[in-house]
Amino acid sequence: MEAGDVLKTIKLTAQDKEILRSIAPIVGGIAELFGRNCEVLLHSFEDPGHSVVEIANAHITGRKVGSPITDLGLNVLMQSFTNRQDVVGSYYTRTETGKLFRSITILIRNGRQKPIGMLCINLDLSAPLIDFVRDFVPGAEDKNETVENFPTEINDLVHKSLEDSITRINLLKGVSAAGKNRMIIAELAEKGVFDIKGAVEIVAGEMGVSKYTIYHRLRGLKKA
Repeated sequence: MEAGDVLKTIKLTAQDKEILRSIAPIVGGIAELFGRNCEVLLHSFEDPGHSVVEIANAHITGRKVGSPITDLGLNVLMQSFTNRQDVVGSYYTRTETGKLFRSITILIRNGRQKPIGMLCINLDLSAPLIDFVRDFVPGAEDKNETVENFPTEINDLVHKSLEDSITRINLLKGVSAAGKNRMIIAELAEKGVFDIKGAVEIVAGEMGVSKYTIYHRLRGLKKA
């Protein structure tokens, strides 16, 4: 079967289109992470002549929403019917203008395992090194830097969150021990720590209070 014949047989349902719409925010998220030299596109197989439905950093190839599918995209689609290779790449490509890309193509299937679109990421390796430095090295003026814990076990997350709260709140002057405990419990509740199974018992043990005390504080916070 020719590629054109295959594409003519693809009919997207309302649910298929909703799947693609739910993936659309990922396009901007990936581009935001990897910077101005990373082009990200979401393709729909419903209309190959206008397959691009979302794009970020469009300046890299000059494409836009409504641009057609590529020859590689057609090849990925054809292969999807004969194998289960849903991730193609990473691989290197060069544009007609001489830009060198490191790329990856990810096939998107619906609940019936039928291909409905694809997510494509192109990193422009021809861009000046200084551009990558600006995107990946935080400067003194960068206000987006934050601290994030990367626990390997769920209990580690509870312990670390509690430890951070205790360390910070214990620095406060003129606050009683009972008042600090209330503040610690309130902060952990705001972070959603107590939504984790077993968190109340862990926190109670670490703080030296009963779990009923914590439940009492949480009920008070909900009423407030």
